[in-house]
Formats: sequence, structure tokens, C-alpha cells
Amino acid sequence: MPSLEDRRSRPIVLSSGAQSATYGLFALAMALTLIGTYVGILWAQTILTSGVHVILAIAELAIIFTANRWSGKSPLNIVLFALFPLLSGITITPYLLAIVAGYVNGPAILFNAVLTTVFISLAAAVLARMAPSLAGWSRALVLALIGLLVLSVAQIFVPALRTQTVELFLAGAGIVLFGVFTAYDLQRIAAQGRAGANPFLLAIGLYLDIFNLFLMVLRFMTALSGERR
Repeated sequence: MPSLEDRRSRPIVLSSGAQSATYGLFALAMALTLIGTYVGILWAQTILTSGVHVILAIAELAIIFTANRWSGKSPLNIVLFALFPLLSGITITPYLLAIVAGYVNGPAILFNAVLTTVFISLAAAVLARMAPSLAGWSRALVLALIGLLVLSVAQIFVPALRTQTVELFLAGAGIVLFGVFTAYDLQRIAAQGRAGANPFLLAIGLYLDIFNLFLMVLRFMTALSGERR
């Protein structure tokens, strides 16, 4: 009979069933995002005037930063995992409505952004299957993400960084970054995880990749071809 120490030292490896669960959870998250967006559209006026979207955004961050704590606790993991994409759909609605209302070609931008995100995601899936392991890129990807966030925040305070050229550069860099992040996480899922991994963490990581990729594509397209009303 294995000792307690043996059990502790044994790595936790995801089975093929857990791998399927990861993609199932990801599909659920995407569906809940659509539902959240629909709810956001129905209650758009209330959300914008009450400032509740700020509270919801803070709740999203809280869920993400505490994911390691709740991901292994059932049924809390199911509730919080489902809540996150639902809130994401609601909080992104004001931005989507602003594009539709603020640009002559707003609906076309949204439609093309969705198609482009799907195309890049499929390309990332091909890269994940054909490329060597991207595991060694994790540190570089995180540093690149931090740099992108710093520059994006700097845009708020430095008028010189609000030009179309800078916006296209940051959005383009974000597209490449989250495209690679998607391939990286797909490889991680295919390898069935590492010690301590579980489907909830893997699924939420992949969801964030695709969600942020969509935002970057949308940002790039509005900067490149957006025609303000």
C-alpha cells in the first residue's frame, strides 16, 4: 500500500477525460459570454448609468486572482467558473455598443473581428500541433504581456502615445502575443497538464487567450479602418 508521502510526491496528470472536460468548459464559457452580452444589451442603459459595470469588472478580477483557491473546490469551482464569462459578456457590452454607435462601419468591424479571431485561433491550433514545444516561452510571454499592459496604461496619461501609429502597434503586438498564448495553452492542454493542473484552470486560461485576442483584433480594426460618425 503506497504511503502518504508517495501520494504527495506523485505528479497529478490530467487524463484524456479531463482534457475533454477542459474543452467542454471552454465551450460553456463561450456560450455564457454570449448570454452575458445579450443581458448586457438588454440592460445597457442601467449598466452604463449606474456604474455597475465597474463593480462587475472588479468581481471578474477577484475571480481570476483567486482561481487557484477555488478551482479545486466543488461546487464552488463550477459556480465561479460559470460566473466569470457571464460577467465578461456583460462588461464588454458597453464597449461593443460604443463601436456600433460611434463608427459608421461599426457592425462590419464587429463581424470582421469575430471572423478574424476565429481564423487566428485556428492558426494557433495548427501552430500548437506542428511547432516544437513552447513551454520555454512562458517567461518571455509573461514579460511581453506586462510590457503591453504598461504601454496601454501609459497611453491614458501620455497624449503622445495616443496616435494611430502607436495604437496600431500595440494592438498588432497584442494580436501576436495572444495568438502565441493560445498556441502555448493548447499545447499545455494537449500534454494533459502538469502537477496541480485541473480542467478549470486550463479552460479559463484558454478562454482568456481567445477573449483578449478578440479585444486586440477589435482594437486594431477600429484604429485602422474605423470611420467615426
